[in-house]
Amino acid sequence: MRLTLTLVVLTLLCACPWARADSDRHELRVELGTEYDSNPDRAEQVANYPPPLPQAGPSPLVRLVASGNWASALGQKGALALSGAVAGKRFFEQDARGDDVLIVQAGANGTLRVAGRTVLGMAGSYYDAFQRGPVDRRDFRSLAPALRIEQGFARAAQLALGGGYRWFTFKSDDSFSFAGPTAFLTARQMFPGNLERGEADWEWTAGASLEWRGFDGLACTSVTCAADSASPPHRLDRFWVSHIELTRTTTFLLGAGAALHINQSNSYGEGLVRGVFHLRAVVPLPWAISLSSRADLMATHYWNSQVLAQDPNAGTPLVSIEDENRSTLRIEVARPLAQGFEIGARYILYTSFPSGGSVDYRRQTALLYLAVFDER
Repeated sequence: MRLTLTLVVLTLLCACPWARADSDRHELRVELGTEYDSNPDRAEQVANYPPPLPQAGPSPLVRLVASGNWASALGQKGALALSGAVAGKRFFEQDARGDDVLIVQAGANGTLRVAGRTVLGMAGSYYDAFQRGPVDRRDFRSLAPALRIEQGFARAAQLALGGGYRWFTFKSDDSFSFAGPTAFLTARQMFPGNLERGEADWEWTAGASLEWRGFDGLACTSVTCAADSASPPHRLDRFWVSHIELTRTTTFLLGAGAALHINQSNSYGEGLVRGVFHLRAVVPLPWAISLSSRADLMATHYWNSQVLAQDPNAGTPLVSIEDENRSTLRIEVARPLAQGFEIGARYILYTSFPSGGSVDYRRQTALLYLAVFDER
């Protein structure tokens, strides 16, 4: 199954007409690097409570990423873009081998101008992770098609409305698999500039979305997720997101934004309100070096008190599909060596700060990579 999915994505990329028309644009990139991970299991530390399962210690690893994308105009009114990637990492330490992972990703986006400044769009995304396991695997598949309509206003404003459906499969525990409709509304403004030519000094975006998640598993009470009635309810989440971002796009990039996440869940311990604030920058430095950085600060309030530790046989899952409650700091430097070659280094810090309580999370990764690419 894994090999079949990988071959499907590679076939899709290789079958693209990379240079059949002057309007075609493509990029191929292969990145090979060695990395150090201080917390391969992504384990949390609970004060005064030993880990329920053995944890892997820090480990170096090798990482390989191969990606490609292709875009082309289809006549005077249409456009099509395809992308795909295959990535994997292999840990050196034996106790971290369970965190070895292979990832396959693909996406497609098509647009058709139906009248004046009105554009109809169709998109789809596929993401599949295969982790060695065997315990507490973050092994999932996501498939999400969507339709949208975009309307331009003046020279530099745009409004988009759309919806779709998402299938999410959590392979190690079907009770965390879900499916449901999605809907979104976004607004975009560039100033001063022209939206169609992409010329602007400043750009702001704002939007809101809803994902209706109907889970295969049952809704939990404060004690258990097992059936305690003749017709126990299934877990149902309504995940709301609103966001706003301002970006300066000239010789350097500087952006800042904020988001609000609200999860209305009928399952105990899953309802939350989360605030997200981020700051990002890309700055050219001397000797053709580029510096990019991003900081995300997240604070989460759960509506119900959290179960910090539980007997694995008691019926309440110990794993969550949400991996969003992490503040991060990311710094990367890159420099071209020659035409089509690039060397770079990347450092990422993951932390539970500023959320308080008895649960502490910290993970650091450091990567050195060499990339080979072709852009036309």
